[in-house]
Amino acid sequence: MFNFNIVSSWLHGLLTGFMPEWGAILTESILVALAIITLYAVFAIVLIYMERKICAFFQCRLGPMRVGPWGSLQVFSDVFKMLTKEIINMRQTDLFLHNLAPFLVVTASMVTFACLPWNKGAQIIDFNVGVFFFLAIGSLGVVGILLAGWSSNNKYSLIGAMRSGTNHQLRALHRYDHAHHDLPHRHHVVLRNLQPAGR
Repeated sequence: MFNFNIVSSWLHGLLTGFMPEWGAILTESILVALAIITLYAVFAIVLIYMERKICAFFQCRLGPMRVGPWGSLQVFSDVFKMLTKEIINMRQTDLFLHNLAPFLVVTASMVTFACLPWNKGAQIIDFNVGVFFFLAIGSLGVVGILLAGWSSNNKYSLIGAMRSGTNHQLRALHRYDHAHHDLPHRHHVVLRNLQPAGR
């Protein structure tokens, strides 16, 4: 397995040759952040395209086919469409918290990349509580979802955000997922089927 400590040591030595230590560390941090953002964007593009194609296959459709070869540029056209949409600010909302919520969700999912051991010397944060860090930072996305519902000053949005946040937390705990979601549904189905035929 290739040791990335060789590359990082060479880059650090190269940067400290013509700038101070703090400048080299700052430059390395910016390069690492750009690498994480690029990796995150590439993963998102590939997974969105795969999801659309697989869902289309399940429904006996072709999926995105018009933009680019085999619809491979559909994700970029969707991003452009979303960027050109009008931003509507509702009255009586907490605009700061409402705009902060998406950044919390995206930042939480990006920072989880920091503790993943990609290769020897390629980890960004090297400490012995990586699993706990991964779980703690990953759960911050739920705070962003709850914050979005709460800052909208709408009780229905708050209820929807609480439901979505609960689903995210239960999805993280796979063993409780089916017990919490399926048991009330199965209970309802059993009771409905046990009703007398005359009613």
